[in-house]
Parts: sequence; structure tokens; C-alpha cells
Amino acid sequence: MKKWLRVLVYTVVTLFGLFVVLVGLVLATIDPYASEDMSRGGICERSGNVAKECAMPPESAEKVLAALLTCDTQFFKTLDEEKAVFKRSDIVARPYNLLDTSDPRTSVVPFSEPVEAYGLHITGYAQQVLPGTSEYAWAFYASEQPDDVMRALETVSKGATGATAKSNAFEVAASDMPDFPGARLGCRVAGAQASDIEDFPSIYDLFLSNGLSTALFNKFDLFVASVIKTFSDFGR
Repeated sequence: MKKWLRVLVYTVVTLFGLFVVLVGLVLATIDPYASEDMSRGGICERSGNVAKECAMPPESAEKVLAALLTCDTQFFKTLDEEKAVFKRSDIVARPYNLLDTSDPRTSVVPFSEPVEAYGLHITGYAQQVLPGTSEYAWAFYASEQPDDVMRALETVSKGATGATAKSNAFEVAASDMPDFPGARLGCRVAGAQASDIEDFPSIYDLFLSNGLSTALFNKFDLFVASVIKTFSDFGR
């Protein structure tokens, strides 16, 4: 790459980063709930258990896992409703090359302790987007081996899970994440299968419970790490 073009790219990336910081700071100052716990438990505590969220059934990991089997957008709605049952340790968004559209955007949520569902021990969640395409992947990880997972899922009736219109998008395989040994239970959709995914949800929106500003600062940290990775790739 010519020197002037490289300087231009670095300048644009730097200016964009500064813009993101300024937007985050402004939104943080106007968000009245930025420091409040927006999970169901936090809402119920502040409302004295009278908010509509408090009337919902207790959080259920099995309900979320059943929703996963259909591989449609209802899963994300169910996960948002039941996310309190998953005790996360942190959200890990992996840096990517900002200029390489073949570099997937991968985010991981390890749980601080395994969550049991249908006899399986769920240890984490991950999702992936390939920019510039309609290819998406999302999955839970279990400590059990794929054969054990398949036997456990046989107990989930098709009637209970809703439908299997996109069952070919669901798969159980050996884990593709070194941090999560065992099995991957997840969905991969592309093209026509992804037609109903108009806006793939951010992992921060799915799992963060304490306001918009925290998500913005986490996204900025990811941006900085990705800028560093982009520069590093240029130097190779």
C-alpha cells in the first residue's frame, strides 16, 4: 500500500475513533439509567415488585435452549427475557481487522458458572457476523460431548420448541472454541435463511444489564483493539 494511502487510512480510523468517544460521552451524560441495573431483578427491586416484568415466570435456561433449536429471531427475544439465569463473567469481543471484510466479528460470553438445561451444563455463548454478507452464527457451548448433547435434546419434543422450519440451520458439533471444550449447540444461517434477520442484535444488548453508556464504552474498547490489530496486520 502506498504511503499516502496508508496515512489516509490511519487518519480516517483515528478520527472515527474520536467521534465514537465523543458520542459515547454525550449519551452517557443524558442517559438517566446509565448506572442502574436494567435486568429483571433490578427493575423489580426498584419498583417494589410491581413492574410488569415481575409477573413473568422465573427465568428458564431450558426455555432459551428450546428457542435456540428453531434458529429464528424469537431466540433473541427469549434470551433477552431470560438472560438473568446466565451468570456471565464478562463479554469478550475479539478484535478484527477493520479493513478486511473476510475477518469475522466474533463475540463470546463465558458464564461464571455452568447453567443446567435438559441435563446439559452450558458454559458460554458466542455469536459471529461476517461483514458485508447475510451470514450469521450464534451458539451455546456445553461441557458434554456432542453425542451426549444429542441424546439430551431428544427429550425436547418438537411441539415444545415451537417448530422446526429452520431445523437444518441447527447443528450439534465438537466445540470450535478452545475456551469451551465439549460441544457447540448453535445456528448458522445465510442467504434466504437469514432473510428475517433485519438487524442482528449486539451481544452487548443481549447480555449487558446496566445501561447504554456501558455498552458504548465496551464497543469503544473493541474498536481500539481492532485498530491495533489492523495496524499490526499492515506491518506483516
